[in-house]
Amino acid sequence: MRRWLAMTAGLLIWAAHFLGLYLLASAADVWSSTEAAAGRWIGLGFSLLCLTLIAVAAFAMARRPAPDEPALWERRVALTGALVAAVGVTWQTAPLAF
Repeated sequence: MRRWLAMTAGLLIWAAHFLGLYLLASAADVWSSTEAAAGRWIGLGFSLLCLTLIAVAAFAMARRPAPDEPALWERRVALTGALVAAVGVTWQTAPLAF
């Protein structure tokens, strides 16, 4: 189970980011304007935190020793997932800038 968690860490952080931004936008819609600057800054900070966590997970997986072929495959899957997750988080954060 630890190996799967390590391989999908970036994707799980991306899923948490999606849920977090959805909840932030819903809360901003109920309690204030969705155009309020505070909500955008909170969303941006949350997105930067998620990008940092993805980078840390990718760095940890890249530094892990991979003596055999299955471990190399796990590393490739984890790094590819982290890259896809980083692009996804960036894409979901982009509307906060406009």
